[in-house]
Amino acid sequence: MKIISLKSRQWEQYRRPILNFVKRYDKRIPDPCYSWLFQLKKHHLHQPGTSIQLAIWEGKIIAVAAVSDYGTENSAFIIAPKYLQTQIQINLFTSLIDELGVCYTKIHYDDKQRIKFALQAGLVCFTYLKGENDQIYLWFGGGHWHTNDITEKEA
Repeated sequence: MKIISLKSRQWEQYRRPILNFVKRYDKRIPDPCYSWLFQLKKHHLHQPGTSIQLAIWEGKIIAVAAVSDYGTENSAFIIAPKYLQTQIQINLFTSLIDELGVCYTKIHYDDKQRIKFALQAGLVCFTYLKGENDQIYLWFGGGHWHTNDITEKEA
């Protein structure tokens, strides 16, 4: 497996395969990331805190991690079902933290597997959020995170 940190010059090459992958495997309701990625242009990848990481196995995308504003605006970790039980998500978290210095993500409170992988990758749960339809999400931060990065945006 190889993890690629997408650069702006690679965006056009990988855009369609990423969108097809996300459309097929992103089952998050009500917040799928397809529309955000569809509108993403290559110059957005130059913005601080925006990163797309791809896990590639035998020439195929098997996982995508995409964040904007260090994960406070958009944060998506989409993994092909065949690879859900592997360490790919830990590797993606680590890769994002190495590149950005800090990474945030919110995880539904009963998604035990994602929570486990986030904790194994060194992320820390520091607050929760009540979303639409009274859904509860936990905010995780990794790297040089600070509570104010999230709580100021939520206020």
